[in-house]
Amino acid sequence: MKRSEKRNRLVQWRHVGLSLLFYSLTLAWPAIGRTTALHIGTISNEPAAEIKKFLPLANYLTAELKPDGVEQVKTVVTRTITEMAGLLKTGKADIYIDSPFPTIAASRVAGSRILLRRWKNGEADYYSVIFTRKDSDIELLKNLVGKIVCFKDEDSSSGYLLPKILFADKGLKLTYKSNLAESVAPKEIGYVFSRDERNTMEWVLRGRVPAGAIDYQRYVKEARDRVNDLKIVAQSFSVPRHLVSYRADLSPLLVTRIKEILLRMDQSTDGKKALADFEKTSRFDEVPNESLAPLMKHRGLIEDELGLK
Repeated sequence: MKRSEKRNRLVQWRHVGLSLLFYSLTLAWPAIGRTTALHIGTISNEPAAEIKKFLPLANYLTAELKPDGVEQVKTVVTRTITEMAGLLKTGKADIYIDSPFPTIAASRVAGSRILLRRWKNGEADYYSVIFTRKDSDIELLKNLVGKIVCFKDEDSSSGYLLPKILFADKGLKLTYKSNLAESVAPKEIGYVFSRDERNTMEWVLRGRVPAGAIDYQRYVKEARDRVNDLKIVAQSFSVPRHLVSYRADLSPLLVTRIKEILLRMDQSTDGKKALADFEKTSRFDEVPNESLAPLMKHRGLIEDELGLK
């Protein structure tokens, strides 16, 4: 073979090699590079305030993910679990941060997957208590039959789902009441929504309702100097304070990057500041296998709540 022919073939093979390299890079590039925006989902009735809460985290992730082709991290807010599940299912929300009940509920509908645990307000886990006034004759949950208990709202883990599980485990029937004036049958326990933990505490202290449900840390905070006027009649098992989940079809490479970034946030000055500004978050860590087990045993109740059975 002539030297000129060898040179031409070498040039051709180089072109082929470069073409194959370019092709392989274009296959890998869509995994992260084509993502221009990442959306963090959250649920709230006050979108503006919620976006402000999430801004420190969104800004930090924006700076960290720019080398990966993510130009901006935004917060999207819905009012219900169903709406959030819809965003996760259609790709309009990529990451979702919330308490266990709405997280598991959204996962059941949209197929989203749990990624990490968030230490919100410095707490890794929390549990609910059902409480009443100290001068009340209520000592056990069954003493609430024929009466009304106050929950926060239908999307709350600590202010609704966990307390409801406590009643269900005791075989006690709960019936929703739209207001405090509705009558309660002799063999049922009525429940109303206060829409805020502070309302729940005030309603119990003022005797508007015989009992209320709230997470223990919030119970102590809201009771303040009147904690000795109250008593706890039941306590739930503990669950993770908050969970980070992601939509099922999010790029595995991007999921890995987000996980890496969140896990090491507490190891840098900028990361610690962003965490502190994000509702006093201490850190993100792996979800202990045993922490969700008690809740998953009651998956049927969650499905009932969503009307999936």
